[in-house]
Amino acid sequence: MLVAVLPALLVMESFLDPHPNALATRIVHHFHLNAPTSSLLHGVLSDGRQHELGSALFAAAGALIFGLGFGRVLQLVHARAWGLTVPKRQTDQLLFAAVLLSIYGLVLLLLVQLQELSGEPEWVGLALAVGWFGLLVLFFVFGPWFLTHRRLAPSDVLPSAVLTALALVVLIVVSRFVMQFWVDLYARDYGGLGVVLAIYFWLAIASGAIVWAASLAPALAVRRKVRSRN
Repeated sequence: MLVAVLPALLVMESFLDPHPNALATRIVHHFHLNAPTSSLLHGVLSDGRQHELGSALFAAAGALIFGLGFGRVLQLVHARAWGLTVPKRQTDQLLFAAVLLSIYGLVLLLLVQLQELSGEPEWVGLALAVGWFGLLVLFFVFGPWFLTHRRLAPSDVLPSAVLTALALVVLIVVSRFVMQFWVDLYARDYGGLGVVLAIYFWLAIASGAIVWAASLAPALAVRRKVRSRN
């Protein structure tokens, strides 16, 4: 996720917003980072427009080398959790690419939302938050369904998809309170490398939540069926 999604995020932001370092400025403002950490973050996420082609090529290379692995991991976790034997097919790489493109689409949609709806009333943000929760649930329902060649019913994956979306939302909410101290702590000890480490470990926690929720999918599905019968 760090190598495949973050460079693509910077490329998308550079094309959507003509101001350099717009993403870093937005992050600093959102998490109330202190001045030294803000300077380091701008250095790490600097996306000057003089190297747009190189940045795009680097993002494409990262997507091809590392990004396809996200779909593969999601396929393996669900297959092993459910005890399925998923045959390897030549079309699997296309499925992995479709999952990665879906992630890119969600990232792009979020960037457009942040750019176009800044300064809107609070109720707009709350309504959009509900919509984002629904999008995450749909992604984690139909992603495993396609990746396992439709051997899992969407209704069986739905409880774990809801749990995954809920876990990610909780991490987003918690980040509003702890990210400032999290990034400042790493930046104070490791400088610019600390900013990268803080981002990496936060992505690792989110990825762990996805795997954890997927591994619980069979138990959650059985629990849902038992409760529906009762």
